Amino acid sequence: MSNELSLMEIGALSDKQFTALRQLRVSKRQEVLGKSFLESIEDWEIAPREQVLGLCFVIHESPVGMVLFRRQAAPEDQRISVHGLKIALPWQQKGYGHQAFRQAMQYVRDVWPDTELLSLAVDAENKPAVAVYREYGMSDSGPIFDGPNGKEHHMEVSLRT
Repeated sequence: MSNELSLMEIGALSDKQFTALRQLRVSKRQEVLGKSFLESIEDWEIAPREQVLGLCFVIHESPVGMVLFRRQAAPEDQRISVHGLKIALPWQQKGYGHQAFRQAMQYVRDVWPDTELLSLAVDAENKPAVAVYREYGMSDSGPIFDGPNGKEHHMEVSLRT
């Protein structure tokens, strides 16, 4: 990997960067499983800021991916969930998913330090994504289940050290 990935909150993007983020694409299959960039951005735009953290991954100031984290509405529930971690097509299969998830996990720990558990659902056939999540300590919280688009893993990891 010759290009260093960095992270920005979506709300801190310039107009030019935000427009570029909206134009990024993933495969049609990835859109079915985890939404398009536009759909994820729309989720971020309508969500209460205290419950959703939108992060953008950039290389040389240009967006290449994004992820959303959602906190539970109940303040006593210290769980957050990952939604739509995605890297745009030209940047896939180059190790950026690993780097993005590592940076995002550290960032969310810093921003929401009281969080105890991170969870997500991922398509069981998405072996690269499952490998990324396992590399960072996530494990299945139960058996593979039938999700809206096929078999899914429900994975989680404790953020307490």
